[in-house]
Amino acid sequence: MTFKDTTKLSLEISTLLEEINQLPKVNCSQCGTAYRGEEKNFICTSCKEKKQERLETEMKKNYQIQRLFNLSNIPKRYKRAIFQPKTEIQKEVVQYFIENFTQNGLFGAKASDSKASTDILLFGAIGTGKTYISCAFALELIKKDQKSVKFITEYDLLALYFEKNYTAFKSFKECEILILDEIGKRVLAEWQRVQLEELLSHRYNEMLPTVYITNLEQNGFRDFLGSRLADRLRENGLKRFAFDGESLRVE
Repeated sequence: MTFKDTTKLSLEISTLLEEINQLPKVNCSQCGTAYRGEEKNFICTSCKEKKQERLETEMKKNYQIQRLFNLSNIPKRYKRAIFQPKTEIQKEVVQYFIENFTQNGLFGAKASDSKASTDILLFGAIGTGKTYISCAFALELIKKDQKSVKFITEYDLLALYFEKNYTAFKSFKECEILILDEIGKRVLAEWQRVQLEELLSHRYNEMLPTVYITNLEQNGFRDFLGSRLADRLRENGLKRFAFDGESLRVE
């Protein structure tokens, strides 16, 4: 390229830059940064990238929530349970869940600073909403904090072991929060009692929260567990809620 050609190219570039500088500035409709030569209501590249990042983050979150829902084992009847109390005792339980089982509290409430137990016993009359409010809590916690919460009855839990489905049995043993329903509904064989005790002892030692649900009274629940587990739960400050009154189920 000759000197003349170089001079001509430089002049063309200068002219082009001058024309660009004369173009009116338009603000990005998202961040407001001014850019030349753009059409009205345009979105800048930076905002487009940020939007894409937000979409990807939201997609990952929704995938994780759906995965945890699928793994929760919550019965079909309770998959749409709403975390809104209907009775005074349910209000107490909901408040305790909010203050002690969440990182930042649900609905904007702050987590409790107290050293309250992470184990809860819901006991008492049939049909008073023990299972419903527990499943509603599980759904809310999965949605809000993406925690691994699992629900299972005592019978189904021990059936997993009996059927040698040890992987599934272990998943309930090690999940972040376990809701164990229908405790003490049946008389246990020795091997069943041993496996149940091993599972609950593991959760106690690893400080994994457990929600116990039973129609037994307090003394019956304690006798069913046996002195060793009952002592451990008492040492752990087991929080007890008595569900009394008429059944909430529609006849």
